[in-house]
Amino acid sequence: MNASLRSPNGGIQVRATARGLPISLKLEPRELSKAPSDLAREILLLCQLVAKRSQVEQRRELIARGFSHAVIGSLNLSTEEELARVETAFLGEDPDDPPDTWMKSV
Repeated sequence: MNASLRSPNGGIQVRATARGLPISLKLEPRELSKAPSDLAREILLLCQLVAKRSQVEQRRELIARGFSHAVIGSLNLSTEEELARVETAFLGEDPDDPPDTWMKSV
């Protein structure tokens, strides 16, 4: 199963396999002005996020179809907790934390 994902600002789009291997990459020109290490980190996180989401979806489908936890565990699929960690790393915030402010800039 392959899936794609865009960065929050829309400048990077990655298509990757369920194991996180990139298949295609699209970059907006503005992304090339970033430091190479920052760009690489964001691309890697996008690939990891695509993989985790795909694996968690596959895990849910297998559970719904009645497969045992032993069988699912042997497939080494990502868990909901692993997905949450990668999403937190990607977004840079904990979804359980309250926002710093409720005010929006105008």
